[in-house]
Amino acid sequence: MVGLDLEIQQWLSQHRTPVLTTVARWVMDAGMSGAVVVAVGAAGLVVVVMKRWWWQGITVGVSVVTAQAAARALKQMIQRGRPSGDLTVVQVGAFSMPSTVAAMTAAVAVASYLVLPWPAERRGWIVGLLAAPLVSIGVAMVYLGAHWATDVVAGWGVGAGVAGVVVTLARVAASNVRVDGGQDASTRT
Repeated sequence: MVGLDLEIQQWLSQHRTPVLTTVARWVMDAGMSGAVVVAVGAAGLVVVVMKRWWWQGITVGVSVVTAQAAARALKQMIQRGRPSGDLTVVQVGAFSMPSTVAAMTAAVAVASYLVLPWPAERRGWIVGLLAAPLVSIGVAMVYLGAHWATDVVAGWGVGAGVAGVVVTLARVAASNVRVDGGQDASTRT
């Protein structure tokens, strides 16, 4: 994998353009911005309260926090260095694998897809809408040299895996809690 990562970074470093670099910086900055995270979280909280999607909101939130913690712990165990020198446009501190931002965005996307009551006829569109920012941020981080490609893929795997486990546990817990006249909490919308 190291050889593939190096080939990808070398190819990208030889084919960067000012326009793509500007767009990639904007996407990466948006994906890593505390203000964006707070805004998305606040918007999510508003939806949770308005729709009364308590277990869904908690499940998505726990998925994100757990994915972040798992990615950070794995970084300390793996201790992989980031791209450097001519391979990078940006310098980011700390270890690189797995990408914490990729893990968090994957956790949001997967948990949201699994727990929210999307209409069946729109699920294909929903996948695209959830995947677009996830892929855009991941590609931007690799393009700019903040991460190796496998760091991002590993982050997506961590986030998706954590979300799957958290959603499963939440559904089991919710199925054991009866509310509103005996209706199963995991099926309420």
